[in-house]
Amino acid sequence: GGQFKREVMVDGQSHLLLIREEGGAPDAKFASWADAVIFVFSLENESSFEEVMQLHTLFSSYRCTSEVALALVGTQDKISSSNPRVIEDARAQALCGDMKRCLYYETCATYGLNVDR
Repeated sequence: GGQFKREVMVDGQSHLLLIREEGGAPDAKFASWADAVIFVFSLENESSFEEVMQLHTLFSSYRCTSEVALALVGTQDKISSSNPRVIEDARAQALCGDMKRCLYYETCATYGLNVDR
C-alpha cells in the first residue's frame, strides 16, 4: 500500500488529510487509528464487491463503525460491451445502507465523474 497527504479545506479550516492505502485486510491496530475508511470496488468485478463486504465485516469486528466515517466507491473505468457492469446501483446502495453512516459514490476517471469528491 501507499501513503498520501493532501491539505483540504473543511468549513473554512485547513486540515491535513493522510491517506493510507491498505493492500490487505484491516487489523486491530489499523482500526484503532482510522478516522474514516473508503472501501473501493470495481463495478464490473463481482469478486471485488464481495471482498469489500468481507473487509467491512472484519473492520467491524475490531471497531464500532458508528465511530468512523465510511464511504463506498464503485469505479467504472473499464465498463464496455465486452466488459459489462455487473454490480447494479441498487446492490451498491443496499450495501452502503447495511454499512450504516456510509456515503456512496460512483467514479469514472475516464469521464471525470466524481473524481474531485
